[in-house]
Amino acid sequence: MSLSVALNTAVSGLSANQEAISATSENIANVNTANFSRREANFFTDAIPNQFAGVSVEISRAGANRFLQNSAFSSQSDAASLTAVADALARVEASLGGPGANADFANALNEAYAVFAELSAAPSSVAAKAVAISRLNDAFDAFSRTLDAIDNESIAADSRLDVQTARANQLLEDIFNLNQIVPESNGAGDEIDAKLAELSALIDITVSRGDDGRVAVATSDGRLLANAGGYSALTFAGGASATIGLASVDPDTGTLSQTAADINAAVTGGEIGGLLALRNTELPALRTTVENAAQAAADDINAAYALNASVGQTSPQATPLIVAVNGGFEVNAAIAAEPASLAVARPSGGLPGGANDGSGAAAIAALGDAPSTQTAADAVTQIGAAARSAGERSATAENFAAEIENRRLSESGVNLDEELSNLILFQRSYNANARVIAAVDELYQSLLNIL
Repeated sequence: MSLSVALNTAVSGLSANQEAISATSENIANVNTANFSRREANFFTDAIPNQFAGVSVEISRAGANRFLQNSAFSSQSDAASLTAVADALARVEASLGGPGANADFANALNEAYAVFAELSAAPSSVAAKAVAISRLNDAFDAFSRTLDAIDNESIAADSRLDVQTARANQLLEDIFNLNQIVPESNGAGDEIDAKLAELSALIDITVSRGDDGRVAVATSDGRLLANAGGYSALTFAGGASATIGLASVDPDTGTLSQTAADINAAVTGGEIGGLLALRNTELPALRTTVENAAQAAADDINAAYALNASVGQTSPQATPLIVAVNGGFEVNAAIAAEPASLAVARPSGGLPGGANDGSGAAAIAALGDAPSTQTAADAVTQIGAAARSAGERSATAENFAAEIENRRLSESGVNLDEELSNLILFQRSYNANARVIAAVDELYQSLLNIL
């Protein structure tokens, strides 16, 4: 081997190991960076007989386990969807009051009936009538509080859907743009993985990868969302039910062309999928349950009150006790303003209600055992059960997603022990090549001195 070949060989080894050291240092510096795939140094023999011998190096991203990566996207999507539902239902449940507070509408209704039982023993007491009216209003206020909480979650879901579809569209555009440069950039590959991770938390996706690092993203039913050739955008429409649509995007002008008006069936995961389930299924069902319970209670109370009369009267009251107001119920304003007018007597056999006749109040108190009261209790139970079930499912999904992510990172993430070992190896190789260069230099100096 000539001195020039030896020198070129050592220089190539010096340069290759310098790149490998740089890649290893980058790995160590990014040990805690999310979605960072470690850089791997792949050495190749590079030789031209009698002219050059040496090595070259290629720095590439660690190959991800495609199964684990897709599983990670799927588990993140499920966790985000269930968390969106659980958080909303927890806030609805909070409208019932904390544990032991007995502030929910079922308990408030029972308390109102208990006050009417007390009133039946003192039917002439205007103060007792005022308390009974107040307790009834408290009960129907509790119904309204829960209905308002459900309505607020529906409004918040619409707002969040609008924001998150816009974010998903930005991510799809970013993935399209990164696809253009990823074959020449390891950093672009990391950026794509970060975008995909965020996107999977918004909508359930399927991802396929080319050998050059480019990705194709589609919905769960195969509708293309983004690849190297173009990308699509999600559209959101509110109304009686929330709807997610799909439009193709002109990369040059940004012009949208609707391709599907409703892809809700394909959007079941991610935060967007969870919000759709909330908006279109979970919250409307709970609202119907609470509305029906309030209506049943109001109907039963009015039916009982319709047989009551004021003291000394023989004809039952024509004025309802509970009236519908602004989508809810409350005690008739005329009665609430004049508690003494609350009819608690009950005429019998054509005789007027007597001064000490509280049988009308007792009839309302007896509604504590009516089916409508059980319906209200069942509604409270249903809200609590739905919130707890959603919370447990969310916690399970988050734990599963974390486990899958840990396994994925063990495949493509940074292991400090391994990187430090590689660093020592590359440094020693670098030093060995440096010594060869020094030895060749001494030989050249010796030859020059001889001349």
